[in-house]
Amino acid sequence: MRKPSAPRPERSNRAQDTPASIPPRRSGPRRPRPSHSAQGPSVPSTPTDHRTEQAGPAAPAKRPRSASARAPKEPSGSAGSASRPRRPSTSRSASSSSPAPRRDGEGTGTTSTRQDSSSPDAAASTELTVFGRRQVALSGGDDRVVSTGLADRLKERQAAVRRLRLRRAVRAAVVVVAIVVAVWALAFSPLLGLQARRISVAGSDGSVSDQQVREVLAAYEGDSLLRLDTGRLSTQVSDKLVRVRRAQVTRAWPHGLRVHLTMRVPVATVQDSDGYQVLDNEAVVLERVSEPPSGLVNIVPDPAAQASGPQRISAKQVAAVTQVVGSLTPETLAQVSSGSATEAGQVTLTLSSGASVVWGNNQDNALKARVLATLMTTTASIYDVSSPHRPTTRSADSAGVTPVAPSPTS
Repeated sequence: MRKPSAPRPERSNRAQDTPASIPPRRSGPRRPRPSHSAQGPSVPSTPTDHRTEQAGPAAPAKRPRSASARAPKEPSGSAGSASRPRRPSTSRSASSSSPAPRRDGEGTGTTSTRQDSSSPDAAASTELTVFGRRQVALSGGDDRVVSTGLADRLKERQAAVRRLRLRRAVRAAVVVVAIVVAVWALAFSPLLGLQARRISVAGSDGSVSDQQVREVLAAYEGDSLLRLDTGRLSTQVSDKLVRVRRAQVTRAWPHGLRVHLTMRVPVATVQDSDGYQVLDNEAVVLERVSEPPSGLVNIVPDPAAQASGPQRISAKQVAAVTQVVGSLTPETLAQVSSGSATEAGQVTLTLSSGASVVWGNNQDNALKARVLATLMTTTASIYDVSSPHRPTTRSADSAGVTPVAPSPTS
């Protein structure tokens, strides 16, 4: 239902003087301004027509017509203006204020209390949440809290850095523990420990048994193969077993060792107060026996010095003879029965046939041994190889010396 229009007030003389661009000032009582108290802004208690609320928001007030289109002037006077009825200010208040929420049972819907996001208060609250903390729904059912404030974001960043450092520290600790466990398992645990029954021996001539070698290495039983110094083990085997010239120890995973022996070969004997010493080519005493073994060269004193009285054989003389005997070929060595040397180191050998060999000093022993092997293909009483490039032979029944051409092997 349309609301009846109010009677148009009469014009005053003031409207004539007002420019057309400035609307005339409304007469009537002014609407009181709302007081701003501590409890908040108060809502003006303006009577509201239920019919107007049902029809919708109030229509905007009509703009005043221009001065030329206004009604004819009325006679000036204060009485007429004073007795003029005042227009109610309902349209102005209705247009300036926001529409009131609808009540239940009135109009077409229920009362709405939700604040419009486009209002200034909503914009201010949205702006303030930038420095606050709110929960954002993430994909995948993640319910973590994402902060939009600078201070909260810094705290979350620091927490993330701490978590990253903690994970790195845990990983590093796991790696270190794994390395320690692996080192302990391989170097100190029985996982790779040496077992004496797993030691194998090769290269022995029978003078050294496998059990003797295992007894030397028994002190290392249970030690990890990774911690064993095979070079030191080789030296220990050769030092403790005299008949071993050289030993080579290698690992046999996971619990054994392989020992390859190079044996010393006895080549001569020399008599002392306790019997006979068995010597190799380096004059190392291999053993002592009561009787000289067969097949070995017996070292005797120098016959030229023996004429003046009993002579004791020096270590230098023994070493000179053993070096010469050790350089002979097996065929030649089998025909040598004894040997002697002077203090100057001149060696003389005696063959089982009674012939003698003038060897000279210990230089060019290998060449002299090849030349002597060639000369012994002929029969002679003296074989002189002191000068291997010009060897000679002499017979007992001949007064001359027969020079022999050098052997091609020389």
